[in-house]
Amino acid sequence: MRSVWIGYLLPSAMALVPLSAAAQSSDLNPTPTEVDAFLAADVNQDAVLQLSEFRTFIRLMAEAGQPTARQIRMFAAYRFAFGITDKNNDQRVSPDELRAADEAHRRGEGAGHN
Repeated sequence: MRSVWIGYLLPSAMALVPLSAAAQSSDLNPTPTEVDAFLAADVNQDAVLQLSEFRTFIRLMAEAGQPTARQIRMFAAYRFAFGITDKNNDQRVSPDELRAADEAHRRGEGAGHN
């Protein structure tokens, strides 16, 4: 399942890399930093992040200077951010959910914005 993110980095090899249906339907365009952080955080290699893995992902992204992650880390709002990001309430966050939550935050939508 680690190939979910790796496939986005290697478009020419996508035919060789199995991707989930959800990943195939989206255009996430992750940065190498996002991919590295996700793969490092996803310790059980199931291509989704549980809360403890999400915390690791946010810490790594904050260290890399990602603005949303820096805010979450600064306020220690990991559980709160996880709840907002986990749109289907399955206690796991997918790459699609991560991207959607970050984009919504950048647009000024969601919690903490008027």
